[in-house]
Amino acid sequence: MLIPFQWIGLFATLTVFAVMFAIGLMLGREQVAAALERRVVLAAVVFAVVVPVPVVAVLALEALALKGPVAVGIVLMAISPGAPVALRRALDAGGNQAFAPALHLAIVMLAVVTVPASVAILDWIFAADFTVTPFHIGRQVFFAQLLPMALGAALRAVRPALAAKLEAPLGRVGNVLLLLLAVAVLADLPSIIAAVGWVPTIAGVGMTLCALAIGAAFAWRDADVRPAAAIAAAMRNPGLALVIATVNRVPPDVTAAVIGYALGLGVTIVAFVQWSKRR
Repeated sequence: MLIPFQWIGLFATLTVFAVMFAIGLMLGREQVAAALERRVVLAAVVFAVVVPVPVVAVLALEALALKGPVAVGIVLMAISPGAPVALRRALDAGGNQAFAPALHLAIVMLAVVTVPASVAILDWIFAADFTVTPFHIGRQVFFAQLLPMALGAALRAVRPALAAKLEAPLGRVGNVLLLLLAVAVLADLPSIIAAVGWVPTIAGVGMTLCALAIGAAFAWRDADVRPAAAIAAAMRNPGLALVIATVNRVPPDVTAAVIGYALGLGVTIVAFVQWSKRR
């Protein structure tokens, strides 16, 4: 392994904090207004993120008879919504500038309830013995997303001129850090493939395409929010997946499977964003 997973995790934490702080600089009252104006669509898309996407993942695993660490990694990603970079990608794809942040906030705040509930349901279905509490999820969501977003929003409220001045350069810094993170993951690709093969990465591509279609479908006829809905449904949170894996002391191959899935997801989302921009 060229770069230890622990180092990648630390760099990912710093990257996410920078990205979410930059996004917080964009938040204001208009996000609340956008949520209230489109509350039916908001609820529909949140449902799409939490229910159909994990169901599709479980059905695919059953149909393909996948088991072991690879299957566990895929399921953990499927039940972990609200990736920190989802909002940035939604905005890049042309998502509504007010609705996209409101949707993202709703997803990450509800993850404190939806993720433990998903774990309990899957335990019951597969007779497994996984566990995760709202505290574990809440801690990850708070420090990785809510805290930096709140700091950025607070700066905008107190010093709006400074926030407007910092928004663009910090956004560029976040994009550079994300690129460096992708390079670090690619450097470890041979080790990941040696551990779990290409199946998690292929699953990441396939599941992401399905989830993009699901999110867009649940946005129904509201074309203005369709890009944000598609990306919200597709983006899974590797941080949450790894929290569950760590709490349950799963084998290292599960971590490799999660990262492999995230790689396939990332490639597909980048392609989708570029396609959306061309449209």
